[in-house]
Amino acid sequence: MKKAYLAVRALVIAANIASPLAIYPAAAATPPADGMPAPSISKALDALLLPVNKAVAKKFKLAKGEHGVLVLSVKPGGVADKQGIKPGDVLSEVHGHKVRKPVDVDVAVRRDLKAGHPDVAFSLQRDGAPVAVTAAITMESYSEAISVTEVATWESDTSDSSFSYSEYVSEETETIESSYESEETTVEEAMTQEESATDEESSADEADDSADDGDGDAGDDGDDGDGGSDEE
Repeated sequence: MKKAYLAVRALVIAANIASPLAIYPAAAATPPADGMPAPSISKALDALLLPVNKAVAKKFKLAKGEHGVLVLSVKPGGVADKQGIKPGDVLSEVHGHKVRKPVDVDVAVRRDLKAGHPDVAFSLQRDGAPVAVTAAITMESYSEAISVTEVATWESDTSDSSFSYSEYVSEETETIESSYESEETTVEEAMTQEESATDEESSADEADDSADDGDGDAGDDGDDGDGGSDEE
């Protein structure tokens, strides 16, 4: 019995020596530590946008102080392509509203379209120099579906040979698809929050006006009373 036990024990030890990590759970895959943010499709511009952070500024050699979203690629014949917005441009404002992430662009455009303003003003930097673009965007072009599978073929800035756009999109396909599917909901939620905030501000302003009117009436009544006393 003792010999059988020793034999089994020897086999277990041998197995652990041959495969020392077999008794431990597999380690989770470590995400790339390049600091690059997730890209997103802009329905308003038919473009793939990337938030500008330190990693993006360094990777794409952006001028110091550039902020907003980088136009990584544009759909041939799409809105950005037709309106003169090019790969490599950095969008900083849309109709006076600052842009910090891709969805900010579509929220600002939808806001203008809802208000009946199809001519949308964009402030951007191109090679470090400021450029103003006024783009004609319609609700029809905004609502037109985009084929995510074609994004890899879009026109991109390929001046940096160390960056392969097609390989990048291939690696980020799942992220791009997910953000595109949820984009409309995200825009609607953002607009709803803005409208709620505007309504609250309007209600507060109306309340302040009512309070001011009340104070004025009270003052007038006091003056009338004084006038009556003087006449007596």
